[in-house]
Amino acid sequence: MKRFSKLCILFLMIFSFATTSMPYTADAASQKSSLSTERADLQKKLADIDKKINSLNSESKETKEYLAVLDEKIGYLNEQYNLTKTEISDIENKVDSLEKSIDTSNMEIGNINIQIDYAKKKIDKLNKDFEDTYDEFCQRMRALYISGNGTGTLSFLLSSDGLAQLFTRYEMIASVSKCDGALMKEVKTQCDQIISTSNLLKEKQTKLDASVKKLNGDKASLKTEKVDLLKKQESLEGQDKEIKTQQKEANALLIDLDSKSKEFGEFRDITQKELDEIDADIAEADKKYPIKPTTTTTTTKKSTTQKPTTTKKHTTTTKHTTTKKHTTTKKHTTTTKKTTTAPSSKYLSLTYPCPRYTKITCAFGAYSGHSGCDFSTYGHENQKIVAAESGTVILVKLLERSYGHYIVIRHDKTTKDGKIAYTLYAHNNDIIVSEGQHVSKGQQIAYSGTTGNSTGPHCHFELRIGGSSQSHAVNPARYLP
Repeated sequence: MKRFSKLCILFLMIFSFATTSMPYTADAASQKSSLSTERADLQKKLADIDKKINSLNSESKETKEYLAVLDEKIGYLNEQYNLTKTEISDIENKVDSLEKSIDTSNMEIGNINIQIDYAKKKIDKLNKDFEDTYDEFCQRMRALYISGNGTGTLSFLLSSDGLAQLFTRYEMIASVSKCDGALMKEVKTQCDQIISTSNLLKEKQTKLDASVKKLNGDKASLKTEKVDLLKKQESLEGQDKEIKTQQKEANALLIDLDSKSKEFGEFRDITQKELDEIDADIAEADKKYPIKPTTTTTTTKKSTTQKPTTTKKHTTTTKHTTTKKHTTTKKHTTTTKKTTTAPSSKYLSLTYPCPRYTKITCAFGAYSGHSGCDFSTYGHENQKIVAAESGTVILVKLLERSYGHYIVIRHDKTTKDGKIAYTLYAHNNDIIVSEGQHVSKGQQIAYSGTTGNSTGPHCHFELRIGGSSQSHAVNPARYLP
């Protein structure tokens, strides 16, 4: 019973383990082929870019054209780097799957060996029992032969002294015949058990051989995959060094070009890890300040002057102070068109984040990873930075690298298709709003600067629609005046 209990426990362990470690499927081969195609395409693009760089080297490196080619190369190198990371992840998954498969095979082999051991012991016992039964059977057959088979039995009955003895002898013969029949049946049963157990033993041995073969194959595959993994990791390190080398060259050129043009922007050394951390911070901040439904109240007043009617809308947002003073209506003409929207507009309509500097000096997507627009202040720091649209400040962050001192606003108004919008203002010096504060369109929120990975004073402005992550970034120019 103990043996059977142990077998059952082992079986349950194997079943549970097998369901949590699915084997590496054929889909992985298809994905590997796709990654290989993508890698080949990137290598071709990099080769073409290197030809351009060599051609420009013969002329002059200190040009925007050369910088653009460098940016393009850095973009392709980053794609190659991310591709290698994906390949490493795939190999690690395969290694993990193989290791689990090896563990499962080892458990199966151990279980089968126990079953084989049990079957062998059972066969030994059956053989011993059969030998005893067979000896008894042989002795009985010899006795029947000596007695002359059926003739001896008949003589034994006919020589009886009277009916009483005849019936007694008949019962004795019937009893002996019954024992002979039982003996014959037992011999047959034991033979069948021996054959059945022997066949089971062969089946277990075949299964054991298959499990051992699979185990050895998995071990060989594991060894190959680990070697490939090591090569990919070394390749990743080399790619990282090459990216940093190209970024260093691009940054040196940027300093030179930007100092001449005063159209400052970002250095090219921001990492994906830094961008991911920024996304995580924004996502976490977004949860802290849930969206509150807004309501509007429309008040219509009849004018006593020649004007027929004047309609004024007062929103029930947190800013009530500007709606209470009706005498300031005439002063609305002093504000610029770019910082006001019609009261009836319920959709997103942005104003420039740096009202004094509205020229986009580095466009959205100008180089790989540039997910916003840059507004250079041409060497002037502490310029007014305003909210591009009304909304809630969900994040104020002061970083030494990447975006430096930046702000994220989640806006009250959506796009025409109902998607939520976020704007981000980076590289500021001082920030004069706080998290959770509601701001109106055109309200000052910061003073421009050059914090983080900035080549000089400017505002990096991003618009993210439908989500707060960088993957939702769109061209802000489409929503600006």
